[in-house]
Amino acid sequence: MAELEAVVEKILKEDEQGSSRAARATRKALEAAADKLTRADAKLDPVIGPVAVKSHLIKLDAVVDKIVKASVGDSPRKVSAARKLIEAAAEKLSQAGAKLDPVIRPDSVFDPTAPVTAGRMIALTLVAQKSYPLARIPVFYGSGVYALYYKGTVKPFPAYEPLKGKDHPIYVGKADPVDRSAKDAIAQGVSLGKRLREHAARIMKVSSTLSIEDFECRFLICQSGFQQSAEAHLIKVFEPIWNSDTKICFGMSKHGDDPGVRGNGRSPWFTMHPGVAWADDEKLGDQKSKAQIEQEIADHFRKKPPYKDIHELFDFFSKELGQFEMPEATAAIPVDADEGIDDAVAAVTPPPDDSEEAEVPTVA
Repeated sequence: MAELEAVVEKILKEDEQGSSRAARATRKALEAAADKLTRADAKLDPVIGPVAVKSHLIKLDAVVDKIVKASVGDSPRKVSAARKLIEAAAEKLSQAGAKLDPVIRPDSVFDPTAPVTAGRMIALTLVAQKSYPLARIPVFYGSGVYALYYKGTVKPFPAYEPLKGKDHPIYVGKADPVDRSAKDAIAQGVSLGKRLREHAARIMKVSSTLSIEDFECRFLICQSGFQQSAEAHLIKVFEPIWNSDTKICFGMSKHGDDPGVRGNGRSPWFTMHPGVAWADDEKLGDQKSKAQIEQEIADHFRKKPPYKDIHELFDFFSKELGQFEMPEATAAIPVDADEGIDDAVAAVTPPPDDSEEAEVPTVA
């Protein structure tokens, strides 16, 4: 082992001179030696040696075959659970396979026509819009998406303190056009402005806990049909505590909780903010206690701190749009005028391994 270390030290100190062809030959020799050392090390490791890997692949093949032939029954819940587990396992295997590819794989391919792309672009454009006081929204034409922001300077509500001074919405939503095929804002009707005014009216009714002056909004009139994907992306990015998808303080948009329906309790939003007549009906029990809701809000903000400002938010969006990060150890392509670009690319491209045929694991 001491002799091996001495040889490695000498190699590291050598300054290889000459053509890129000579450098490539040297690199291949070093890689071959490193491969031999890796295999020698693997023989000493009973867990991750090649034999163990092959054994795991054989077992995997057998397990997959059993899963294909198995039945989980007719229960929709069991079928859904099984499907999710299979999809998660498939994703892990895909990632493992990607690691074996010497060529970098992008995380995604930008598709301008994909609904998720449209949703992302609309969401990004929305947060770039100017914010307006929710209490003073006029009637205007158009449908689209919007976001409500809590400022908490007039009548602070302790549970929402983490949102104070942050560029993070407490609620996001959409307003559909009156005509789904509408091509312009006038044909879409006044649904977006109407929805914002409805939210303002609801907040003004619970003045014992909230002040309408503490709320601002951003909105974006968008082409008919894109508001749903945009809303979904906004919810995914912000996880607003008033949205039902977050399952914390939902129900603000409800227009009635029928106490006569079995098990239909008061929505958490009205538990936190009393003042709406039908929601204050004594026959309605709380779905969750005020203390439980407050604890869930606090836990949520610990796990997902609100975005501080628009700059932090744009940083997030820019990372989300990235396709892959270049590895730090990526070798520079040595462009040699004498040998041309083909040789330069070949210098960093691993040659095909024809030494032995690839073995496909089979089950005996």
